[in-house]
Amino acid sequence: MNLSLLHTPDGVRDFYGAELDLKNYIMNKFEKNIKLYGYDEIQTPTLEFLNVFLEDEDVAFESKTFRFIDRDGSTLVLRPDYTPGVARCAVKYFSDENKPLRFFYKGNAFSNKGEYEGKAIEVTQMGIELLKDDTVLGDAEVIELVIKNLLSIGLEEFKICVNTKESNTDRLDKMLKLLDSMGYSEYVTYDPDIDSNFKYYTGMLFKVYTYGVGDSICKGGRYNSLLEKYGDAAPAVGCVFLVDNILQSIKKQKIATDIDAKKVSFVVYEEGKEIDAIKKANELRDNDIKCITVAKNLFDDELKEMCSTNGYEIINC
Repeated sequence: MNLSLLHTPDGVRDFYGAELDLKNYIMNKFEKNIKLYGYDEIQTPTLEFLNVFLEDEDVAFESKTFRFIDRDGSTLVLRPDYTPGVARCAVKYFSDENKPLRFFYKGNAFSNKGEYEGKAIEVTQMGIELLKDDTVLGDAEVIELVIKNLLSIGLEEFKICVNTKESNTDRLDKMLKLLDSMGYSEYVTYDPDIDSNFKYYTGMLFKVYTYGVGDSICKGGRYNSLLEKYGDAAPAVGCVFLVDNILQSIKKQKIATDIDAKKVSFVVYEEGKEIDAIKKANELRDNDIKCITVAKNLFDDELKEMCSTNGYEIINC
């Protein structure tokens, strides 16, 4: 075994088994809720030109990107953030649209953190962008979706800390009153210290915190000037769900989910009984029961104990 080939670089990791099932469960729940609000999925490239993200020669930001030089000498980056790419795409393909545009995305983003920061450099993100809508209700819709998404996965103890880049807080007050009238006041609080590393925010901004993770699990806000950079001035608001942080909080808080209750059956077969095992297994799968076939000589004490602990059915063939 070549141990040097088994390690991953600092800041990235493998996901598999039950943990990956939980991660996908979170994203599937979110996607179902998001689509109910009329958001359509959008996919932007993992590689973009550096200037799509760079603002005013921001050296500090540039130093935290993974950069490449292509054969033409252009500087490319692994996307550090989805929002600018979605804004660029919207201007390119939807500049003639006058109605509000609703997009959602999911995938990985990359940030070249410092060697001693101890943070992941590849993270899974899922987010929504509401473009060409400058209403207070649009702001409230984004935060309402945050609340509904988190509640849908059993996460109940969280706080959405909101602030505004505007000197006049009337708009923020209206949004807070809207959320209060919708019954969400217990989840939302005003926090004048909330800010963002991204320069494109122009109005309301927020971060979401819960216990079990030392960072926000969701963040977002209004960015009314970003689309103008790509040639189409239009208001916009959105947020990003930091899926890996949400996953960590679910595990730390020991929150039970729907996937925990799914039935699993093991069909254990003797040599010569393979056809019987396949028929039985497929009968169970046709009834949406997860089924695993395993030869009797491979059904060891460890597997037996796992079935006993989790209440998995054992069917002998």
